[in-house]
Amino acid sequence: MNKFARNLGVVLVSLLSASTYAKTFKYDLTAINSHQGPIQYPRLSFNQAKSAIFTVNKDPLSPEVQISSLEVNFPEAAKLVATGFKKVETESGLYRAIVNDVWIYRQIIVDVRNVDFNRTQMASPRIEVYLSEKSVFIQPENSVEPRGERLFEVNGILRDITAAKIADTATTTVEGKKLTLSLKDLLSFAPAEAQINGTREGFVIDTLWQGKGQKTIFVPAFAPLEEFDRYTAIAIIPTERDSPFGKEQFFSIKYKEEGSNYELVTPEQPLKPLLDNAYGTATPW
Repeated sequence: MNKFARNLGVVLVSLLSASTYAKTFKYDLTAINSHQGPIQYPRLSFNQAKSAIFTVNKDPLSPEVQISSLEVNFPEAAKLVATGFKKVETESGLYRAIVNDVWIYRQIIVDVRNVDFNRTQMASPRIEVYLSEKSVFIQPENSVEPRGERLFEVNGILRDITAAKIADTATTTVEGKKLTLSLKDLLSFAPAEAQINGTREGFVIDTLWQGKGQKTIFVPAFAPLEEFDRYTAIAIIPTERDSPFGKEQFFSIKYKEEGSNYELVTPEQPLKPLLDNAYGTATPW
């Protein structure tokens, strides 16, 4: 095998490895707010943005992320869709995209600042959109474009809205009532406004308890939030043991880490304290 073919093989293996581990996530902005810039045009308002949604590709084995697209919706203007974001190396935490032929403009620049998709609970991104002062549009785009006047700014609090799948379910009986535990595949954390007692981050289990309703409980993952994307929940493993109160129920969670062929299992968790926190029950069973 010649040197070129050998190097090509290495590149292909690297690309396949990257595609194996890459995951797609979606985020939006809560408490969203937008401000019109100094440029005003009749019947084209960028105030009161309705939503801003990021689609992001992440390799859980790397801190680097790629913004695949950003969609911003307005009540009085056509939506903005920006793709092809590049990280601007000359300024920390800045991603930039160029959008051609939008609204009445030949080209605009979309900057996303103050965003950390690995620490979403602390991220408050700012989206700034400017007119481009580029004079020749047939040249290749680069990450440092000459900016003109600001059209608008959008800001808010980053929230993970990635749709989680049900990895596994388990059914048991508690206090004579059927209880269903539905384990989600993605690790997450409760938003600030959620009324949840006890642990607020880790593995996520939706509970449906007959006669008591539905709740969400979190099981500690023993990993920092910025590493949650590296793990995927696979199964919930229920067990029973004798106790002075009768049969006491426990469970553990089977999960895997990206890039590893091994399946891991969490320490056993007693079910009763989690239900007590979620439902306010205190009756021994």
